[in-house]
Amino acid sequence: MNKEQEITEIYKEIEAALDNGQHNVVIELTDQLLKNAELYNLIPVILSAHNISAISNYYMGNLEKLLFHVEKHHDLCLENGTRFDWMYSYYLQYIVSQFASDYDRGEKLLKDMLCIAIELKDFSNISVAYGKLSHLYNKKNEYEQAFDYAKSSVRYAESKEVKRELYLIQAHLFLVESAINLNDADLAQNSIDYVRGLSSLSTCPREKVFYKILQARVYELLNEPRKAFDFYTMALNADELVNDYESLKDIQQKRISLAEIVCDFDELAIIQKEYIDLLHNLETHTCAKRSLELQLRLQNSLSKVKHHTDYLTGVFNRKYLEETTDLWLREATETATSVVCIAFDIDNLKEINDTHGHLVGDEAIKFVAQTCTNEIRQEDLLGRFGGDEFVLVMKNISLQQAERKANSLAKKIAELSLAVENLPAQVTISVGLGDNTASNIQHFKDLFHLADLALYKAKRNGKNQVVSFA
Repeated sequence: MNKEQEITEIYKEIEAALDNGQHNVVIELTDQLLKNAELYNLIPVILSAHNISAISNYYMGNLEKLLFHVEKHHDLCLENGTRFDWMYSYYLQYIVSQFASDYDRGEKLLKDMLCIAIELKDFSNISVAYGKLSHLYNKKNEYEQAFDYAKSSVRYAESKEVKRELYLIQAHLFLVESAINLNDADLAQNSIDYVRGLSSLSTCPREKVFYKILQARVYELLNEPRKAFDFYTMALNADELVNDYESLKDIQQKRISLAEIVCDFDELAIIQKEYIDLLHNLETHTCAKRSLELQLRLQNSLSKVKHHTDYLTGVFNRKYLEETTDLWLREATETATSVVCIAFDIDNLKEINDTHGHLVGDEAIKFVAQTCTNEIRQEDLLGRFGGDEFVLVMKNISLQQAERKANSLAKKIAELSLAVENLPAQVTISVGLGDNTASNIQHFKDLFHLADLALYKAKRNGKNQVVSFA
């Protein structure tokens, strides 16, 4: 059996194990897959193995191995990641952000994931992203938006393109969660009944626990405390929550509240002692700390080392921008990858400096850099070329898609600048774009030249606009 056949056979076994919810088996198989892929230096397979292993270790509650595989996957993405790989990286990083209780970052990661999933027409991951956004917005107490996201998750999970029933189970559970928070017991119970009838529920361990928690919440909504208490107890005893201290804490708080209604004094005392013991364990548990440390490492790795960054804005400096783009362009000649250069600068910065001083001008420059950083994809390359001029380089994107992104950035900068206290006037930018598809461009200076010509045209035509090199 050759190496391709070996790897294909392992993938088949992994798929079968995933279908049966056997994540311990999946972990063993992905370890084997990873060894074979590293032996033959098959980077796409190595990335896939780290992704699958991270998810399965998450399901098994093994935080240490989860974080290990997330970091390995991310590091490989920086050098070799495709759009599919980055989609999975965003999702893995989202999981880490939840352990670190960083919901704002989690939201951005999910929206980055969703953007790629829509672009790739990957309905399964579109459903996952919408579902997790629903869960996140429920945590933020924004229930109407959470409900809308949950409905979108269900809609995509019901698509014929989605083969695994797991996605439908997850989507309906997020719909239940949103319905409960909107006090719609009938809708919540209908989806609970629907999920109960799906045969795959028995092979989805974490979803089974979530189902029990939600059923308990429905019974609370229906004022049936005894049934609610029993379902919380079933959830508490599930092995899948062995290291999920935050969920265990929430469940125990609910059980204490319900026990005061349905249990006698001795039972209540036992439950209270269990809760106190859990709090003691929580104090010494390093889950959040380790997750936060990894999250910071992942973010820092994107900026490489300090000497690659611009001192004022924190984005990449010109040297790193040119060197990395040269590398991308050399790779593009072999892979026929599109590379787009977006050059832009601030309109009328000299007037801002002359009227309000150079410190205010610096604030405008930093504002533009920060706004763009928040809006671009994580794999994009944003650098300060000099003064108030920036360059954004993007791979695997058409010129038309890049034009839409450039217009979106310009609009966002103009809108948000009106609300910034340190900026006395609206900030707008002029933008020029060029790409490598028309000729065999192998150096940053040649690609930038095209974008810079288009930028000059945007300035000459009245500023505050986007122009592509033609």
